[in-house]
Amino acid sequence: MDLKQVLRDYGLSEKESLVYLSLLSLGSATVNTLANKTSLIRTTTYDLLKSLKERGIVSAITKNKILYFQAASPEKLIQIIEEKKQKIKEALPELKSLQMPMLSLPAAEIFQGKEGIKSIYQDIINEKKPLCSISNTHFVFNVLPFFVPHFIKNRIKSKIFIRLLNEKTKESLELMKKKDKQELRETRFIESLKDIPITEYIYGDNVAILNTNPDESFGILIRNRDFAKAQQLIFELMWKTAEK
Repeated sequence: MDLKQVLRDYGLSEKESLVYLSLLSLGSATVNTLANKTSLIRTTTYDLLKSLKERGIVSAITKNKILYFQAASPEKLIQIIEEKKQKIKEALPELKSLQMPMLSLPAAEIFQGKEGIKSIYQDIINEKKPLCSISNTHFVFNVLPFFVPHFIKNRIKSKIFIRLLNEKTKESLELMKKKDKQELRETRFIESLKDIPITEYIYGDNVAILNTNPDESFGILIRNRDFAKAQQLIFELMWKTAEK
């Protein structure tokens, strides 16, 4: 076993490790004796001994007016670690009180293609949270013509109410607005949504953004409370000004 490496991992420098190991083998020694054994100059050896003494793993005694140094037993190293560990344990509550809260970074998943978008719709059903959406009926039904009606049925079955901001067209009036009551929905209109192939769903701490362009359909699901709150605020501002 590389004892010098073990002591370096413990926290000693390379020269401190050398001095400690040499002193262990000598039992006790003067600065001059130790300097000769380690091939270090006397002043450097003395400084290293002073450092080790401050760490509590070297002690000094005087015999016949001559200063001798002695290495603490290896068990002392473990004792020092345990003492440090205990001090940290005692200080832990106060240390935690000083800690700034960690920022909660959004957990984002990307779902490719139509099957990926279907997975997001299933997540909405699984969460069973009230739903807010900014959408475009034409693009959504165009990319998933058979699946969207199936999703609506599952949403109703799961008793998930949705507030929907939609483009105002004959298609959206027929497919959405007229069926609001029976499909647990309230629809309002924003004219400028008619050319945007993006749908957003906000539910619980989740935000799903779908690209419903048939040529490059994909979905991004972001799970983050703060982001969801921000998107919810934007939705509420749009909802207040939307046409009923």
